[in-house]
Amino acid sequence: MNQRYTHIAALVLTAVTGSLWPLTALAEGGSGGAAGYLAQLIGGLVLVIGAIVVLGWILRRTQGGLNRGSQVIEIVAARSVGARERLVLVQVGDEQVLVGVGPAGMRTLHTMNEPVLAPAGETPDFSSALKRAVTRRAPVTGERGQS
Repeated sequence: MNQRYTHIAALVLTAVTGSLWPLTALAEGGSGGAAGYLAQLIGGLVLVIGAIVVLGWILRRTQGGLNRGSQVIEIVAARSVGARERLVLVQVGDEQVLVGVGPAGMRTLHTMNEPVLAPAGETPDFSSALKRAVTRRAPVTGERGQS
């Protein structure tokens, strides 16, 4: 299979670079001046973008693609307990695992016998958290710069 994709990539690159030969000949001839330079620049850009697209397609095909739609592991809840420490409740299939995450690494703290359901609507979005933070802030009572 890999030889087939390599052969296809070689054919595509040959087709792309083969179509650029007249542009490079025009640019090397010197009669085009700025137009020849622009043609060479655009031809090189097309070649690089084409190579990126082709290599991305080949990479996706050879790895079988990533199954992003069906994730088995899901983070149910997370709570910060220190400057760099967190507790994370992870759902893996039918099990829930409480994991401690810190600078030294991750450690399983507890495996839940019964799944814990995260309360719906309890997770605030950024805009509501920002509004709460602004309203908690004490109003400024004096003006600066007056002596």
